[in-house]
Amino acid sequence: MPAELEQLVRDTVKNRCETQTLEVKAAAEGTPRVYDSLSSFSNQNEGGIILFGIDEQAGFTICGVYNAQDLQKKVYGQCEGMTPHIRPVFATVTVDGKTVVAAYINGRPMSERPVYRTSRGITEGSYTRIGDADVRMTATELYEIESFKEGRRDDISISPSAEPDMLDKTKVAQFIIDAAKERPLLARRSDDEILTLTGVMQHGKPTLAGMLTLGDYPQRIYPNSCITAIAVNGTDIQPDGNGQRFTDNKRYEGTISEMLEGATGFVARNSRTKVVIRNGKRTDIPEYPETAVREILTNALMHRDYGPYSNGTPIRLVLFSDRLECWNPGGVYGGQSINDLGYANMPTRNPTLVSLLEIEKIAENRHSGIPVIREEAADCGVRQPEFIDSKGSFMVRFFNTADPAERTEHATPTEPANHIEHIDNASDESHAQVSTEQAQSNTHERYTDSEQVRQRILRYCATPRSAQDIAGHLGLSMTYVRRAYVLPLVAGGQLALTLPDKPRSKFQRYQSSTAV
Repeated sequence: MPAELEQLVRDTVKNRCETQTLEVKAAAEGTPRVYDSLSSFSNQNEGGIILFGIDEQAGFTICGVYNAQDLQKKVYGQCEGMTPHIRPVFATVTVDGKTVVAAYINGRPMSERPVYRTSRGITEGSYTRIGDADVRMTATELYEIESFKEGRRDDISISPSAEPDMLDKTKVAQFIIDAAKERPLLARRSDDEILTLTGVMQHGKPTLAGMLTLGDYPQRIYPNSCITAIAVNGTDIQPDGNGQRFTDNKRYEGTISEMLEGATGFVARNSRTKVVIRNGKRTDIPEYPETAVREILTNALMHRDYGPYSNGTPIRLVLFSDRLECWNPGGVYGGQSINDLGYANMPTRNPTLVSLLEIEKIAENRHSGIPVIREEAADCGVRQPEFIDSKGSFMVRFFNTADPAERTEHATPTEPANHIEHIDNASDESHAQVSTEQAQSNTHERYTDSEQVRQRILRYCATPRSAQDIAGHLGLSMTYVRRAYVLPLVAGGQLALTLPDKPRSKFQRYQSSTAV
């Protein structure tokens, strides 16, 4: 411990900065107040360390503490002034002849948050850590904590304005059929029982989840439960020479399915397409893979916060020249770490809404969305996406360019490349001049006979297979196989869809037409 603490002190002095988990205090002339830091460190999973004896105002020089024993006693007194009480672990080290004291603060689980200064109360005394700053928790963040602790379910809340006739009869009829098929225990129930048991209706009125999945116009009750989408000509939002900030600006309303389709189309319409020539054949590759875009939007729609502090806030989708950003209210639910996304089994904020979307074959709750987004980025050769959890909100950044470091590290000038040309989807593609490149990429050299690959797929799909199954069978990327082989076979009638009414569903399977 002394050696590790000394190294931490020296690194802090060298780097001259505080961090998400590190706070420095001079303490040369007395014990400073650290209530805010005690609260913020306790309210994050990682906890934090307060180093006493380093003067930030003097350029992070080591000033030492006035009296190590008295300081520890008084800091502990501040810890007892918190609710719940904090039990720090102290350690001391002598660096360059001066004493530095470290107070290690453990992060508390969500069930014990918020940790706040007792004398100021929850609203005024609860803090969270943003970078190197202690920031007072917002009402939204406090509500989210209390909702989790109390098991509050905003997705089954009922608006005073909700009425049964606000549900679309056609959508409801199809949902009842799908529910009875997907959930065998519901098959023997009446229609009204199915709607109640699945959470579409409660007390004879549609729930928030019911309106967002089966409503004829959910925004009559929840006006900002929508997606606002803008496209920007640049890497930030600023007016162009004509004073215009956006090249496209849309608002998507309706049910989650309708919003998803609209926003997905917005991305396709406002992004470029790469035209790749392989063996003289043209393949169009979108700038943002459709599978990744749908996963990003679906996750935002079903995992966002629909509570009273957030229900008036739309999901925001922005297309920059180098990236796509999707922001939604509601951070990572249940106090889990953002590093657990896609790896750990995490609690669900809106379980009823997710269940309804599963029945509709729009979404699943198998924690596969984040891995799919990462895999799509890898398949497209672009830098890995960023997932940002900050102040009760969540944002995904999906890039359309490779990481410069990776591009330099893996560059192989002698490797044959396919001819690639970018085409703006808004322009007339007939003016694009595409030349033929005969060389294939090394990844696909072993498949020199396209007809042989097609026949292999058709034989394999005698039993319904997913695109991922087919790609794994061939040993190629799913993105490449889907675009180069699966979709052309479907268009040619050689492969049939198991879900023809929902061609873009993640549950889609492909089967040889001769086997259907």
